[in-house]
Parts: sequence; structure tokens; C-alpha cells
Amino acid sequence: MKNNILLLFAGLMILPLTSCGSGKKAEEPEPHTRVKMSAVSRGSIEETLSLTGDIHGEKEVKVFSKVTGKLIEKRKREGDRVRAKEVIALIDRDETALDFSRAEVVSPIKGILTMFYPDLGDAVFPAPGEPVAVVADMDRVKITVYLSAEDSVKVREGQKARAYTDAYPGRRFEGTVTLVAPAANPLTRKIKAEVTVPNAGHLLKPGTFARVEIVTGRRAGILTLPKKALRSEEDKQFVSVVKDGRAHSKQVLTGISDEDLIEIRDGLTEGEAVILEGNYGLADGTKVIVIEK
Repeated sequence: MKNNILLLFAGLMILPLTSCGSGKKAEEPEPHTRVKMSAVSRGSIEETLSLTGDIHGEKEVKVFSKVTGKLIEKRKREGDRVRAKEVIALIDRDETALDFSRAEVVSPIKGILTMFYPDLGDAVFPAPGEPVAVVADMDRVKITVYLSAEDSVKVREGQKARAYTDAYPGRRFEGTVTLVAPAANPLTRKIKAEVTVPNAGHLLKPGTFARVEIVTGRRAGILTLPKKALRSEEDKQFVSVVKDGRAHSKQVLTGISDEDLIEIRDGLTEGEAVILEGNYGLADGTKVIVIEK
């Protein structure tokens, strides 16, 4: 009797396990990627030429001593404002058995004394020797850039330009092209151009460099798309579109671009939606869920 009860209990324990094992295994959900979309739209894009150049005062002169001697006094310090014809330094030109008076070094323009070349006691010489100082009118600065022959045909005086510096990230300084040289430098084959920028706060410093964008044209009414919607593969441009809930690549032909937008010349139509976010490394056929258009 006792053995029969044990067998019955064991059977009852096995029955639920057998029943559970006979059921079908639940299917795992297919992996998916959450994406955001953007539609192709008509808009305007500026054509720009990006260059780097050196910053100079709009008026900038090297000041020389008119006599040979030693620098014995600096009447002004670097960073001081000076007036035209103001004395900025004194030169001792005294020699044995001669009684020369001290010679004055005079600034020919008003501006900021940006640099002294010699230290006190150093020998100074008339031009073409080393200058005593540099004085620059910093209320406006000019940024000198150099153009290739191909780019020079796009640039002309009066065009708008923008300047950027590492010292002020994200800040834009508006300017104008004020010079395009009529001939190239025979050694570099480059053509000099200047962009003049108002600098009332003296934020742009002579002797530093800036990145410059010259606006060479503007195209309106063209198909545009945010640049981050595109990806490059072997010099070809692609976007990802969604069809039947899955991602598919589509090749496009692009044109001009600015900081944010790029022109779509072929491959997409106005209003067509493409994946804007979530497209990085997205394989064709991947299931996607659109979370925002």
C-alpha cells in the first residue's frame, strides 16, 4: 500500500512537467531600430568658399629707428593706444667723444602698439634692419587669404564673408571681401585676397589666424536635406528610406552644401521621407520603428 502511494505521488509530479514540455516555445520578437525621419523640402543654400588666413590690423606699420644706437626707454607698453606722431621709444646714439642727443622713435599712425621687437639695451638700426615696434589700427582688421586660380574666378570685391576663430568657438564675425589681387604670386601661383572685418571690441588679434567663409553665390528653390541624413560609400552618397517597416538604401546625387543642408539633385522627390537619426550602421532590411517625423 505504501509503495502504491509513492508511485501515485511521483506520477502527479511528472504530469505537469510533461504537459509544460509538450507546448511550443514562444518566438522571440525581431530586433528593430528606432529612427527619426526628415522630408526632402525646397529651400536656399549659400555657396561658400572655405579658407584660412592671417589676421592683420587694417592699417599696420613696422616702426623703425632713424638712427643706429641702443633702445634705452620704452615710452609705451604693448597693448597701449598711441596717437599719430607720438613718441613710443628713445634711442641712445651717444658715441665716445660725441655728444648726440637721444633720438625719438615716433609712430606714423594712430592705433595699438602690438609688439616691441628689441628689449631695453638692445642695438637698433634704421631700415632695412629689425623694426623697433609694430603699431596697428585694430578697429577694423583684414584677414589675408590666398586663392587658387580655380577659386579666384568665384571671388570678387564686395562679397560677404564670415570669420571664425578658435578663441571664440561658435561666434561669427561678419566681413566683406575688400581686395582680390590682379595677378598671382609667381612662386606660389596663388592669388592674394583680403577680407575686412569690423573689430570694435578688438577681439580679433593681429598675428593670429582665422577660418573664413566667402559667400560666392546663393541658390534658391532647390531640393534640400539635412547633411546628417546622408552617408558616403566609395565616393557615392546614400540615404535610408523606410518601406513596409524596413530600411532600404537609396543612392542620391548631391550638389552644393552649407553648414547644415545639402542640395539633392537626383534620387529623391519633394516631400519624400528619409531616415535622419538612427541611420548610422543601419543595414538594409532592418526592421525600424519611426518615433518622429
